[in-house]
Amino acid sequence: MTVIGLASVKGSPGVTTLALALATAWPARLPVLLAELDASGGDIAGCCRLQPDPGIASLATEIRRDRDPELLFRHAQTLPTGVKVIPAPVGPGQAQAALTALAATLPEVFQRLPRNASVVADLGRLAGPSMELATSMDRLLVLAKPRLADLVHLQGLAEVVPHAELVLVGQGPYPPGEVTDALGLKILAHLRHDPSAQAFLEGRRRRTRLLRAARQIGAVLASPSELEPSR
Repeated sequence: MTVIGLASVKGSPGVTTLALALATAWPARLPVLLAELDASGGDIAGCCRLQPDPGIASLATEIRRDRDPELLFRHAQTLPTGVKVIPAPVGPGQAQAALTALAATLPEVFQRLPRNASVVADLGRLAGPSMELATSMDRLLVLAKPRLADLVHLQGLAEVVPHAELVLVGQGPYPPGEVTDALGLKILAHLRHDPSAQAFLEGRRRRTRLLRAARQIGAVLASPSELEPSR
């Protein structure tokens, strides 16, 4: 079992899109579940035309009395691509309430998942309950652009979440080695800007540069040598 969180610190775009791409490109032999744990409100239900329930809100209600890991799959919906997703409420108030309720219980349920199962968690911006959940993830991938306006907000993250790793997105004046030296964070990948990423999120495109990159990242994260937590 491995739980991989994706997040940003200052609202860098692309967290949900990469999380969806990573779950879609996950090695076919391994079960994976996408959980939208964004306290500011979810995007997947709207973009993928899903019903409000089941989802994170219904999960938060039932998990109070049932910690069976199968509960996660009962509150998931299936996307046209076959990916199972637990969508977050669109409204930030309902999403915040659900994530606050889940922050104390969800890590325990994750620990009970079968060894070969994986969860890709879209945490949105790291704050409040999303930050609490991030500390319990086996891997935490933080998206940021390699420019000062984004990187300055990552100062001190390595001390708060030692297992955090960076995914740089797009171009900027700072090379990966310099970023790592300044922040003490390992860089897992550097993604080029993909204009078709939004079309992928909305289900209008299946083959994109982002999906190819996600397939490479997924192969690394799901490999036997990478299954042990890095913290």
